[in-house]
Amino acid sequence: MCYANANMKLVKKNQKLHNPDSPLLIGEVKDDDVVNEVNEPSFIDAQQKLF
Repeated sequence: MCYANANMKLVKKNQKLHNPDSPLLIGEVKDDDVVNEVNEPSFIDAQQKLF
């Protein structure tokens, strides 16, 4: 849970929408949704490391 979520009723509602098999964090891709794929470079390798 994000510290900014003060509405616990809404947090619980969104938790019920989570599907671990979905590409989305919350909810599902619906038939009328528009999904645009973009080519974004990963910056994970460029991150600094502590150790």
